[in-house]
Amino acid sequence: MRATATLLAVTLLACSGGDPPDRDPEETTEPDGDTTMPTPMAGDGAPDVAEPMDSVAAPTPIPMTSTAPAPNVDAIFENECATATMQSSLLPSNLLFVLDRSESMACNPPPITTSTQCEDTPERADEIAFNKWEIVRISVSRAMKNLPPETNVGISYFSNDDSCGVHPVPRVPMAPLDGAQHSAIDASLASITPQGATPLVGATILAYQHLHEEALLGRVVGKKYVVLLTDGEQSEPCFDEPHCDGADSCTQLLLDSEVPKAAGEGVRINTFVIGAPGSEPARNVLSAMALAGGTAPDGCDPAMGDCHFDMTTQENFSAALDEALAQIAGRSALSCELPMPSVEDGEVDPGLVNVLYSPSTGGGPVVLSQDDAMPCDDGADGWQYNADGSRILLCGEACDTALGDRGGRMDVVLGCPAQRPE
Repeated sequence: MRATATLLAVTLLACSGGDPPDRDPEETTEPDGDTTMPTPMAGDGAPDVAEPMDSVAAPTPIPMTSTAPAPNVDAIFENECATATMQSSLLPSNLLFVLDRSESMACNPPPITTSTQCEDTPERADEIAFNKWEIVRISVSRAMKNLPPETNVGISYFSNDDSCGVHPVPRVPMAPLDGAQHSAIDASLASITPQGATPLVGATILAYQHLHEEALLGRVVGKKYVVLLTDGEQSEPCFDEPHCDGADSCTQLLLDSEVPKAAGEGVRINTFVIGAPGSEPARNVLSAMALAGGTAPDGCDPAMGDCHFDMTTQENFSAALDEALAQIAGRSALSCELPMPSVEDGEVDPGLVNVLYSPSTGGGPVVLSQDDAMPCDDGADGWQYNADGSRILLCGEACDTALGDRGGRMDVVLGCPAQRPE
């Protein structure tokens, strides 16, 4: 994992004095997986269970003779402490794109072909102008260039069998955005021809299941997102008994159960939703998905259809999609999560942890308060632990600051009572 994000340095304090503690050069951190599984929709069968693998590279140790500045902990805690340091970066984000390649994506977007005309005759009307799928292909490929190379990205399509088929694993597996992954994504996008129905519900639920299983196996850490793009609503024939028995029933299952469960504690998969031209009938549903998925803007109302990225009201689908994907890239490029440090002998005392931030512009470190009086995404400002204590979450302005200062430094200091808001 390339260290392009705000750096985390873990400082072990020997506050009782004496020689600096020795540190095992192989010391690293291992985040735990999540605990709750969304209900799968039937597709092509359950995915094979792969062997667990390490997903976070061991932090590069800094020798004690390093020229890297040591954290000014003495000035803050007024004690004589020996230090040992290791560096890491903010955990990367993970984006699984779930793209609609149903037959209506073959239409030219408005104004060449209206959504009503496309519904009646789902085919290209202008052989020279791009159709909806070609615009999506170009925009998604371009958006990948705006994401940091640490970002894990995969792509799924629906349908996958020119009918109602959905697959439990992505066509392009989740992997960091290096040159090989960019090439794999471009080749996959270029190979797609619009065809089939719109099994939106099954594709979305299987995307949640896949991301969650990857987290449990340790293949992905950090924030997890599904990016759903569709030009329609759930097709009536694409239901899955006994989970649901029609388009309305399946859609209600998605809204009432699966999207909130994915976004909830223990899973934490948020959902961005893009409604391409043709999705007008699904506008309220797509907005409700974005709201339940934790990505909607403040004050939006699903009844007004303004909680998701609605391309149906835009004059230029291509430009609007570029803008939406740029916003998604900006909001999800890095997570505000730090791996919980580990020590060779014994366990970290969660009550003796502090987080310091040193800006890249200079100046001494600032202590960030441990603020767990409110949820991290609902009013907290500082830091708190995630549910299982495997990661440190930066909240509120602390998160904004870390993401905005890539050259800044975060220090996790062990051994001193946690500083809390006054």
